[in-house]
Amino acid sequence: MRQARLVALVNPPTSQYAANWSNPLTRADWLRGSFYTDLGRLLERGRFDMVFLADALAVPEDADGEIATTLRTGGKGAIYLDPIVGLSHIAAVTTHLGLGATVSTTFQHPFSIARSLLSLDQLSGGRAAWNIVTSTTDAEARNHGLQAIPDRAARYDRADEVVQSVIDLWEGWEPDALRLDTAGRVFADPARVHRAPERNASIPHARGPLAIPRSPQNRPVLMQAGASPRGLEFAARWAEVVFATGGSPDVHRTHRAALRERCRQLGRDPESLLYLPAIQPVLGSTGADARRRLQSLEDALDADEALVALGRLLHSRPEELDPDAPAVPLIQAHRGATGSGGFERSMLHTAQTEDLTIRELAFRQALSQFNLQPVGTPAKVADELEKLLDSGAADGFVVMPALYLTSFEDVVDGLVPELQQRGRLREEYEHTTLRANLASP
Repeated sequence: MRQARLVALVNPPTSQYAANWSNPLTRADWLRGSFYTDLGRLLERGRFDMVFLADALAVPEDADGEIATTLRTGGKGAIYLDPIVGLSHIAAVTTHLGLGATVSTTFQHPFSIARSLLSLDQLSGGRAAWNIVTSTTDAEARNHGLQAIPDRAARYDRADEVVQSVIDLWEGWEPDALRLDTAGRVFADPARVHRAPERNASIPHARGPLAIPRSPQNRPVLMQAGASPRGLEFAARWAEVVFATGGSPDVHRTHRAALRERCRQLGRDPESLLYLPAIQPVLGSTGADARRRLQSLEDALDADEALVALGRLLHSRPEELDPDAPAVPLIQAHRGATGSGGFERSMLHTAQTEDLTIRELAFRQALSQFNLQPVGTPAKVADELEKLLDSGAADGFVVMPALYLTSFEDVVDGLVPELQQRGRLREEYEHTTLRANLASP
C-alpha cells in the first residue's frame, strides 16, 4: 500500500485564496516569527514531510507597470519575506520537518545560493530543500538592474548551469573530510576538500570550496515546479520532488508518467522523483458542513476585485474584461503575460473544458488558482486522495491552505488521522533527514 508524502506550501498573506488575509478565521501575524514557529510545530505534529515557502523578487505589476492593484487588494505577492529567514524560525522548534526554500537561479551567483542553503541544511540537521525557480517577470528583472526578464529558454539554460555549479560546491567536501581529530591535531583533511571543477558554462566560475562541510543528508533536496515542456525537461534532469499546480487527475497522471519516462531516458531511477499535485482541501464534520465552509469562502470573495486581479495577472485592459464573455480568447490573447507557461496552460485547459466565462475564470483564480479542491469529510477527502495515489496521478500532495492556520489545523486534526488509520501516512517519522523521510514510504 502506497503512503503519501505531505508538503505544505506557505506564502502569506493570501496563499492561493484571495480573501485569506481578510478572513476573521485566519492568522494575521505572518510578519512575526511566532506565526512560523506555530506553523512548524503544527505541521510536525501532522507528520508532514516538509513545509516550503514561496518567493518572488518583486511586487506583481499590471500592464502599465503599476503595483496598486496588488497592494490595494492584498494580492498574491504583496508580501514576500526571505524564505531562509522564515525557515530558520521553523528549524529552531522542529526536529523532523523538512524546510524548503524558494531561490531563483536567474539573478544570484551559485556561490551565494550554495552557501545559504547548505547553511540551513547543516543547522537543521539535514532537513533543507531547494525549490528551484527561474523567476518570471520583468519587474523582478528590473529589481536586479535588467530591463526585461530573459526568455524562458535562456532562463532554463542558465538554471541548468547554476544547479550544476551549486552541486559542485556542495560536493567539494568529501563525506569524511571533517576529521575533528584532537589527538592527531587534524581539524579537516585538506586532501578530501576540493575546488569545484571548471565547466564550459556561461556563468562566472565559482571555484570554491565552500567553508561548509556536507550535511547529514549529503546536500539539500532539489524541488521544482516547472510545467512547460522545458520545465519538465529540467525537472526530469534535476528534481527529486516535483510540485504540480492546476490540472485534472488525468492531466497529473499524464505528466507524472511523462516525467518518469524522461527520467528513465536520462539514466535516472524514476522512483527517485516524487510527483506532488497541489490540493486545497475543504474539510467538515459532515458533507453539509464542508459545503457550508466552501460556500463561506466563496461568499467572502469580491467579484469586482477578482476581475481586477485577473486583469493584473494577464496584463489585460479593463475594456477586455467583459464578465460574460468567454474566457478562452482572453487567455489566448495574453499568452506569456504571467511568465509561467505551465500555469497558463492549466488556466486555458480549465477554461476550455468547463467553458468558463471571464467572471467564472476570475472567481476560480481567486478561490483556488485552478488546483484540485476536494471537499467533504476527512473520510471522503481521503477517498479522493487514495484514488489519485493508486491511479498513478500522485506520490503525495502539496497542501495549499485557504486560511492560515485554520486549514492546516483541519488537515492535521481530521485528514491526517484518517490517512494514518488507512495506512496511507506515517504515524511517526522514521528518520532525521528530509531525504530519508521522503524515501521511506
